[in-house]
Amino acid sequence: MSSFRLFRWIASTIVVLGFGLMGVLIADATASAQDGGEPAPVTQRGDCGECHLDVVTAWQESAHAQAFVYSGFQQAWQIQDQDPECLPCHTTGFNPRTGDFQHPGVACEACHGQTPADHPPAPVMVDPGVETCSGCHTTTFTEWEMSEHAAEGIPCTTCHSPHPQQLKGNFETSTELCLDCHQAPPDDYAHTTHPEQACVDCHWYHSDEDVDGIHIASGNLLPTGHDNMVEPPACITCHEQYSDLNVAEITTVDGAEGDEESRIDTLMEARVRVSELEAELETVETQGDNTAALRLAQGLLIGLAIGAVVVIVFGQFGGRSPVSGGKR
Repeated sequence: MSSFRLFRWIASTIVVLGFGLMGVLIADATASAQDGGEPAPVTQRGDCGECHLDVVTAWQESAHAQAFVYSGFQQAWQIQDQDPECLPCHTTGFNPRTGDFQHPGVACEACHGQTPADHPPAPVMVDPGVETCSGCHTTTFTEWEMSEHAAEGIPCTTCHSPHPQQLKGNFETSTELCLDCHQAPPDDYAHTTHPEQACVDCHWYHSDEDVDGIHIASGNLLPTGHDNMVEPPACITCHEQYSDLNVAEITTVDGAEGDEESRIDTLMEARVRVSELEAELETVETQGDNTAALRLAQGLLIGLAIGAVVVIVFGQFGGRSPVSGGKR
């Protein structure tokens, strides 16, 4: 092969590869424009403690931090053959396609989102709002939506300290926390005749069932009373003489008739529907990832094809070279 032919072959290869690369870049830019751009690089949870030591210290012994390593969860998870449906709430950054996750437990990114590589000075979302809590606390969120707190726009973090997962403030009792906002409690008969009762006994009533144990065994999330509604079961707990009343005729949740068990069933149905919608969302996200990969492959093939056509066209119209144009 002559030096000219070698040069021509190298040049043609460079042109084809160049167009292929251009196709990939154009496809990637199109995907970024459609998806709103790629997320910023993520830092590791351990980096947060370098500046926010007090926050990480409060968090590391919390239920969120222990959500994956907690022995009760691990035992139940093993019994359920390590069901991956548990991991979106018990880990951070769970990938349903691979089964991998970024961190065990509910770490910083689970609530605050991805941390930019240039933070600081780039900001991090500080108050993610109730939607972040709703992803795992589906039953409680549904109850909250029905409450006056939701109507007034009062989010979870008004009462709950998110890092240690305790009630906010230096209050000795939950009633003192309520009175911090409700400074003039009602003076009606129900309130004046129950001076020893805490607000949560009636307004945040939930049964004495082993809520954590039921969740570990079945995955179900029982009502926690965050609708703030005083319902018959709360009264009957103390006033047992009325326990024989037909409470099944009393409306409990969204027009559904039944006792406490019916109320639980109604909320369980809502939770199942939420889980179905979450699964559909994960499917759509997976399809989106596959579409992006297909788009890049298409861009590469189209670019290579265009490059090959350009080389062929220039080869046809470029004429014969001076070196090879004479007679042999």
